[in-house]
Amino acid sequence: MLRLYFAPLTRSIRIKWLLEELDLEHEIIPKQFDRVAPYAGQDVPFGRYPVLYDGDTALSESGAIVQYVLEKFGNGRLQPAIGSPERATYLYWFHYSEASAAVPINQYVGLAVYGGETDKYADMIERARQNADQVFDKVETAIKGRSFLAGDRLSGADIMMGFTLWSARMLKLLDERHPETLRYLNALKARPALAKALAEGRS
Repeated sequence: MLRLYFAPLTRSIRIKWLLEELDLEHEIIPKQFDRVAPYAGQDVPFGRYPVLYDGDTALSESGAIVQYVLEKFGNGRLQPAIGSPERATYLYWFHYSEASAAVPINQYVGLAVYGGETDKYADMIERARQNADQVFDKVETAIKGRSFLAGDRLSGADIMMGFTLWSARMLKLLDERHPETLRYLNALKARPALAKALAEGRS
């Protein structure tokens, strides 16, 4: 059985969401994320969340886990076929979510949430906000008139970008200035699989 080390408010949400969408049997190993000392006193393989065990195979990094699960258990679900017209768009957004979109959000968290000296880093925090806005501008254009980023159905790219946008919304970086992006995010949040992932460990 698949085993997922899960901590609320972390990228573990992506993996729980994916497993629920695919209706894959799995066990949750619950953990709690402490922003002061995230992994202190916790037995967390790789030293970070999420971690997925498939038998004796252990994997970290949420994007790598999503790709692994889709390749092994997806049976063609949640990703356009190789060679299809949507494949390039799928790959772009799948990787953009962490390689580009998450960067200013992570910078904002490091300075404004964890840094403790917001006045000292005010210029850098504002620059992170502006860079995040550029990310949302790009999503706004891409998602206008569409339900999903790649093709006409949910894919791993939406799961990757959906968590990134959810975290930005939680941090109040994403707001009503990007209505199409909010519409897209709210539609993703209405999916039972994501709702279940967001509720995991928070009851």
